[in-house]
Amino acid sequence: MPSTPRPRAVLGIPLVDVVLSALVSALSIGGLLTGEVDERPLALTLPVALVLGASILARTRAPLLGAGVATAASVVQAIWGNQAPGTLMSLVVVLVLAYGVGAGCREGVAAAGLAVMLAGMFLTEWLDGGSDYPFIAVELGGAWLLGCAARSWRSRATRAEEHQRDLARLAVAEERARIARELHDVVAHSLSVIAVQADAAEAALARDPTRAADPLRAIRGSARDALVDMRQLLHVLRADDDGDADPAGHPRAPARGLADLPSLVAGLRRAGLPIDADLRVGAVPLPSGIELAVYRIVQEALTNVLKHAGPVRTRLVVQGTGQEVVLVVRNGPGSAAPSAAVDVAGRSGHGLVGARERALAAGGTLRSCRTQDGGFELVATIPVGEEDR
Repeated sequence: MPSTPRPRAVLGIPLVDVVLSALVSALSIGGLLTGEVDERPLALTLPVALVLGASILARTRAPLLGAGVATAASVVQAIWGNQAPGTLMSLVVVLVLAYGVGAGCREGVAAAGLAVMLAGMFLTEWLDGGSDYPFIAVELGGAWLLGCAARSWRSRATRAEEHQRDLARLAVAEERARIARELHDVVAHSLSVIAVQADAAEAALARDPTRAADPLRAIRGSARDALVDMRQLLHVLRADDDGDADPAGHPRAPARGLADLPSLVAGLRRAGLPIDADLRVGAVPLPSGIELAVYRIVQEALTNVLKHAGPVRTRLVVQGTGQEVVLVVRNGPGSAAPSAAVDVAGRSGHGLVGARERALAAGGTLRSCRTQDGGFELVATIPVGEEDR
């Protein structure tokens, strides 16, 4: 997000205040010296004009100080000069400082500053024998209200900018979580299958080397599937890259979906997990986001079975209707250690936490529990609304 450029300043004072102060001082002193402004004695009115012009320098950094100094200078001239400053330049100074008090101070402090300025101006008007108190109140109050409105607008703009920054940080955090979840699903599944098949290949090599071919083929297939998924994930991250192939020339595969479930089941069967699969997803196409969520949840559930329960009999049901997709993964009791069983039950670890987040993000639900025979069951339901079809 681009930063807002800071206004130019001279010795920390905004350039606009410096220019306005110099202009007001020059015009005031010039008018007094040329006689266009008939305020005497000059020994008093010239210093007062300088003080009034200089008070504008405090409009932004110390508005109360500037307002107090200008008010005091006006009162001094009214008392000892028998005439309050009445030029156009003195009126400009008063209005600018009233605006500065309203714009630069909190509500209570700004109101107190206005009261001080009104009291000083009423006093000079009384000493000068005038009666324009309503006019003084209107002009000071109007400038002060404009300053308060400017302060309120800046406050709202600042809050809106902070809100946008918070939203940007939240979006980045959510995107990081999504990427981490994708990486976990891709890497954890493939590495789990590779680890199991590597153990099987090692055991086969020790007994009958000819039987190591199947586990090695499963390892190769899992590694290739992981590479495809990683290329797809990197393609999503490269927002500035167009075309149908990645920079290395590999064709981009579509996101995983329901059509990939048979190959996922076949790969886990080759890895040694006996799966009874019932895939009834129908012919109605679903949004790619829902299909990816279903695929990843099934992948995570079956990977957990293989990792924590071992090669136990597993039942997979994926049923899609016009309103929802329901998937059930149920496995019998395995040989997992207690800590692994706790992970499978979803009370620790990150796998089923990510699967539950996927279901919730798609507007569905996911529950997991132990079965009476000591196995484990996971049930996820993802709705398909009219707007999704």
